[in-house]
Amino acid sequence: MKRIGKASMATIALAASLTMLVAGCGTSGGSSSNGTGNSTGSSGNQAASNSAPGSTSGQPVDGGTLTIAQTTKFDDQFIPDMDASLYTANIVQYAFDPLLTVDKNLNFVGDLAKSWSWSADKKTLTITLANANWSDGKPITSADVLFTMNYLASKTYNTTLQGQYGYLVGPVVGSTRIGNGKATSFAQTGGFKQISSKQFQLTFKTVDAAVLWSDISGIQPIPEHVLKSIPMKSWTTASFDKMPTVVSGPYTFTQVNGQDSVQMKANPNYFQGKPHITNLIMKTVSPDVVPGLLANGSIQMVLTGLKPADASKLKAIPGITVYTPPENGFSYLGVKDYLPEFKNYKVRQALEYGLNRQAMVDGILKGLGTVISGPLPPVSWAAATTADGMNPYNYNPTKAGQLLDQAGWKMGSNGYRIDPSTGKEANLTLSYSSGDPTTQAEAVAIQADLKKIGIKVTLNSPMDFNTLAKDVETNSKSIQMWLMGWSLATDPDPRGLWQSTDAFNFERWKNKTNDQLIKATYSAAAFNKSYRKQALVKWQLNVNQRMPLIFLWAPDNIFAYSSKLNIPAKDWSTQGPLNIQDWWLSQ
Repeated sequence: MKRIGKASMATIALAASLTMLVAGCGTSGGSSSNGTGNSTGSSGNQAASNSAPGSTSGQPVDGGTLTIAQTTKFDDQFIPDMDASLYTANIVQYAFDPLLTVDKNLNFVGDLAKSWSWSADKKTLTITLANANWSDGKPITSADVLFTMNYLASKTYNTTLQGQYGYLVGPVVGSTRIGNGKATSFAQTGGFKQISSKQFQLTFKTVDAAVLWSDISGIQPIPEHVLKSIPMKSWTTASFDKMPTVVSGPYTFTQVNGQDSVQMKANPNYFQGKPHITNLIMKTVSPDVVPGLLANGSIQMVLTGLKPADASKLKAIPGITVYTPPENGFSYLGVKDYLPEFKNYKVRQALEYGLNRQAMVDGILKGLGTVISGPLPPVSWAAATTADGMNPYNYNPTKAGQLLDQAGWKMGSNGYRIDPSTGKEANLTLSYSSGDPTTQAEAVAIQADLKKIGIKVTLNSPMDFNTLAKDVETNSKSIQMWLMGWSLATDPDPRGLWQSTDAFNFERWKNKTNDQLIKATYSAAAFNKSYRKQALVKWQLNVNQRMPLIFLWAPDNIFAYSSKLNIPAKDWSTQGPLNIQDWWLSQ
């Protein structure tokens, strides 16, 4: 579920309407899921371009300051995987490289990992690191990778620090022993063998066709020589977490101003070459002022949070480029499946039928999205379609009413349904984040649509995004339904988000059939891509039928940036621009 690569425009995230919570490191696609509804977004896309921007002109020049805006505050935890939000990950990705990244076609390529090979039995992976150094000049070594893996698997990370990315090393031999405190290192368990300072082997518990792409590739090594002397339980309050002093990526931290901005400068020791742009500023701004800031040159790019209505406005501004490729992710209405109100999957199906999602895409998103009804978005190579048997759940309030009747939700005398678990009039509560008028419009539309099928919905007061995210993560009793989204990693591995015990299974959905179908997606047979796709299709059909959450749509990304910012054509993927070290500013 974690995005892989550098300089992508999103990652797995908890972001109210367009993307949601998650963490990751940067580049493009998704690892978890998003379904394929048969409907398509309507005519709003004429506001911006859906073909990748053309080549830059002229020779790159060095210097200048690039200011990138986000419209939601980040959390001030910058050790990779310490925080799970998109907005933090969008900053971390410029400072810490992963083992693998992707190219413009979303194929995996080496990053800190220069090469890799499998043993004949497909259970041992040998990885050779690139000749890369930390920003302080010390080499990035196998020992740093081991230190990072031990951190992700540790009991402290997964309990005391409430870390959510332990699954990245879960398939490695010994992860369970480290997680329960019976071992402290994969070097002791047989899961990690150092061959040299630049080469190591990983041994997995079982043959796993997806483990490199969906798990190991997303590991962002951290510097052992800096952090080994600090007790891990203290990392969240350590100065390094608030502003790392040693990094592996193209930019180093120079100043962190609360949750308002982060200042960075080019890393002269970056192994892929010192970036052309000298200074980088990541800034939190209100979505209402983004068009004006782009127009007057105060910012040169918007990373997240552009309102769909702004796409056509921005296109009309001279010197601004707008690009709207499909996002590898989805927005959803979350429900707690274990609660009596939602335990019957027919109720969840009724909610899916009862929402006029296409009307929301057309009206709220201005056509910049595609209605979906399952866990992989249409942009994914493994997305199931109606031809495979996916139910698109086209808007049908009559069908929704019939399903509610079957589930025992009878209509009361005042036009609202009776919750059979309480015998009283149902009154569902919906939570959503503040600061984004698009999200608020979605909440109001959902409330109105569900009223039409006899379900009363009370909207809670909008919450700060990070507060909402924490309440959802910790299963706060104050949350019953919520609006969020997932931005996914390139490989469509369902693990991390969809298994019964996964940290990001916020619905707390437990389904044995689902877990069994997921196992087939990474079995030995799944090394064959055709087999794996069919296994993923079968899994999606089960999710589509059981509807553990209410799928809304796969949004389009909205990228807007100044014509003074030059991004080589080779660095544009369908998800956004990669390789920030290649970008340059016209002087």
